[in-house]
Amino acid sequence: MNISSPAGIHPYSRLGQMEALEGAIMLERKLEVAANNTSNMNTTGFKQARVTFQEFLSRTQDNTARTGKMEKGWADFSQGPARFTGNPFDILISGQGFFKIQGPGGDTFYTRAGSFRLDDQKQLVTAEGYPVLGDGAPIVLDDTTGKGVWLSDDGYFFVDDTAVAKIDVVKFQDTQGLKRVGKNMFSATKASGPEQVMEPSLRQGYIEGSNVNPAEQMVQLIDLYRGYEMQQKSLQAADQLDDKAVNQVGKVR
Repeated sequence: MNISSPAGIHPYSRLGQMEALEGAIMLERKLEVAANNTSNMNTTGFKQARVTFQEFLSRTQDNTARTGKMEKGWADFSQGPARFTGNPFDILISGQGFFKIQGPGGDTFYTRAGSFRLDDQKQLVTAEGYPVLGDGAPIVLDDTTGKGVWLSDDGYFFVDDTAVAKIDVVKFQDTQGLKRVGKNMFSATKASGPEQVMEPSLRQGYIEGSNVNPAEQMVQLIDLYRGYEMQQKSLQAADQLDDKAVNQVGKVR
């Protein structure tokens, strides 16, 4: 059944409440993003997320124009701070690029988190146990003589003084098109374009820290709290006006 509103009455006549509610929803979404960033301040290679909202003009049921809001999110791929560990399996990418990871089911994922280790098969793997790829295959580093494993700046692994593999480092035409898949990894999409092989600049024994700025996040959390408080007060004020309209203005005398 199509219910039309009376002439001259907007179907969303409580625009004040609608705007306050939409504002509160936006702040809640920003709070979710800020909280996730804050919880990953110490996560190796983590790239913080950012979100903004844009307004657009839409039409209501009775063809009345009003503004709507649309979320726009993106990842901040700026370089995180370098931290020395001395671990020969920790690797930092200087500048752009991603490591290639073989995820569950054989899917290929990408990460900046270079905190790796060797598993029982001497394969180079992530902290979660996913193989790191070199020349499109898992990298095996079996140091049989005890001379150690070292990595050249351009990505070649040497074991027993012999080059055994080159770690895959790739880039994308549009990094904002990458999709987060959890475990600090991304997957390629049509928007990102296919991976492009690149010549990396690597540092062995270092890891890239999170690019989350703790001070910035704390200030943002305080601002979000105050903004949410203001939206609540707006809703309370609108409720008080409704109460006055019903119990005082509308009272039969």
